[in-house]
Amino acid sequence: MLSASVEVQNAEPDLIRAQNRTRIAKDRLNLLLGRESRPIEVEGTLVAPVTPQPGYVDVLDAALRNRPELQEIAHRIGVSKELVKVARAGDKPRLDAQAAYGWRGYDVEGMESEGAVWQAGFFLTFPFFDGLRTRGLVAQAKSDVRSAEIDEAQLRDSISLQVRTTVDNVQESGKIVNALSGTVVQAERLLYMAEMGYEYGVKTNLDVLDAQLNLSTARGSLARARRDYKASLVNLQWVSGTLGEGI
Repeated sequence: MLSASVEVQNAEPDLIRAQNRTRIAKDRLNLLLGRESRPIEVEGTLVAPVTPQPGYVDVLDAALRNRPELQEIAHRIGVSKELVKVARAGDKPRLDAQAAYGWRGYDVEGMESEGAVWQAGFFLTFPFFDGLRTRGLVAQAKSDVRSAEIDEAQLRDSISLQVRTTVDNVQESGKIVNALSGTVVQAERLLYMAEMGYEYGVKTNLDVLDAQLNLSTARGSLARARRDYKASLVNLQWVSGTLGEGI
């Protein structure tokens, strides 16, 4: 009995932490739903069947196609390249067409005249020397393009690492779920054997309690593993840029 009491006391901190995490999770859910602090009742069971998932190459291809960060930086690179063309036009000849229309009136020593006035023409300008301003603007625009391209390369490397890590986490979580599922089955068999042994007098009540504790521990570990597997699948969709599709 003393040993069992010590085990119960040792388990209390884990119980307190689990209760606190549950309250925090409910508060976060209320915040995401835009609700006030209302009681939340959780029903049902968490089922997480382990299914084959796409590999690293497929997920990376999807991420490079769908991630909005890459699309945004690609647009930025395109704009920067166009700005290079604009900067290069600074020392080129320029032909402008201008036109104006209006109404004008005169009053000189009692003589008055008024009527419509219009003018149109083409104007050619050629900057013979601009103090190397155009060259500086072109260099700056090219530097902006190179900076954006470096940012894109770094982002691609970062996404590649995210994809590899996430795919590994999915595989790891799935293997843990399969392993713990077998552990729960074995724990259930051991509890059954302990109960039958106690019924026939070859096992003690302490043996039955130990078997019940082992089964509860195995089920708790399996529930956490299923949660981790589900979370890894959601993270896989986010990394690949497909989160929310089909909703």
